[in-house]
Amino acid sequence: MTTKLLSALILLVAAFGVVWLPAQDDKPANTIGVEVPAAVKSALQREAEGGRIVELGRVNEDGRQQYEATVSHEGLEYAVRVNLRGVVLRVELKDYNDAEDQSLNQLPAAVRDAFKKLARGGSVGNTRRQRLSYSCETRIDGRRYAVTTDEQGRLLRKELQSEEGEEK
Repeated sequence: MTTKLLSALILLVAAFGVVWLPAQDDKPANTIGVEVPAAVKSALQREAEGGRIVELGRVNEDGRQQYEATVSHEGLEYAVRVNLRGVVLRVELKDYNDAEDQSLNQLPAAVRDAFKKLARGGSVGNTRRQRLSYSCETRIDGRRYAVTTDEQGRLLRKELQSEEGEEK
């Protein structure tokens, strides 16, 4: 790498606080081929269990350095955010869309009939299907998380909940 290119890269990192490291496609699943703090590496490997870390980056949010990885698991991609101590801050299904437009005819018969009845003869438009989700609060490694899954039990989101006196 030339000195000019390296200087430009350092300038970008300083200006934006973001570094994306190369994908780990040539590495076995659940491995990290770049140097990161041991606690971060351990947390990311734990979250990627059964999947593959395909992208890894360092971000600076509110003056705090964190790592964010893209994990591919069972055909889905998740964004995993971890702080320097290895605390998982957030896991979220990428490109998850809570709702999608559907025509009235695509909706289940009971829903379609209810919409028509509630419209009292008026037209029914802009129908949307929302993904059914379930949420719970749980403790993982002594920390409180909010967890949301879809109707098949696939993880949609896991987020650390701020607790009094606890730093995110």
